[in-house]
Amino acid sequence: MSEVAVVSDVAKAAAELFVEATAGATAARGTAAVALTGGSTAAPLFAELSHWAVPWDGLQIFFTDERAVPPDHESSNYRIAKPVLSKVRPDRVHRLRGEAADLDAEAARAAADLRATLGTPPRFDLMLLGLGPDGHILSLFAGVPHSRGDDELVRHVAAPTQVEPRVARLTLTPFLVVTARTVVLQVAGAKKAAVLARALKGPEDLTACPAQWLRRASGRVVIVADAEAASGL
Repeated sequence: MSEVAVVSDVAKAAAELFVEATAGATAARGTAAVALTGGSTAAPLFAELSHWAVPWDGLQIFFTDERAVPPDHESSNYRIAKPVLSKVRPDRVHRLRGEAADLDAEAARAAADLRATLGTPPRFDLMLLGLGPDGHILSLFAGVPHSRGDDELVRHVAAPTQVEPRVARLTLTPFLVVTARTVVLQVAGAKKAAVLARALKGPEDLTACPAQWLRRASGRVVIVADAEAASGL
């Protein structure tokens, strides 16, 4: 069951959960595996984290998804995360190479990197997510059937037809969501109210609303939402 925290400052609340999860993991296991998200909620969180005591030296940083663009492109999730990546050892930043000519091969390389770094099966200590207007998380878009991907881990998906930017993506699979120790979903604004309510309370349809994969999570799931986004709950 998801926890819902209705807050006035989504980024600040998510930053507190970031510190809690990463500090706990580094204390228990010496390192914390984190998957960073992109989207509209990412940049405010990354700016907020600069004010917090994060155990940066102990982090292994991955990405939930990436657009098929170079890392310096304005649409790159890696580029959005630059303010925090500068605090992490370069060899502990595991980028999805959206500029790769063969995205299927890049997905296989990234999956192998996950296993080599985190073991088999890999498990994240913290996964950050945003919620798309169609109910997508990661780059698992509504209307496209998605298997759990236990062995696949990372996949190449075609460009979405309803969500911008309309470019191909690399994405983690639902397996890594449902096995993460902590998942934090940030949601802000009245435009997300209906889709958040559908994700948490609507009839289950993982194809129509991929965010419902959160219902199958084995770890802690915290929905951090402002009052407008939570108005339908």
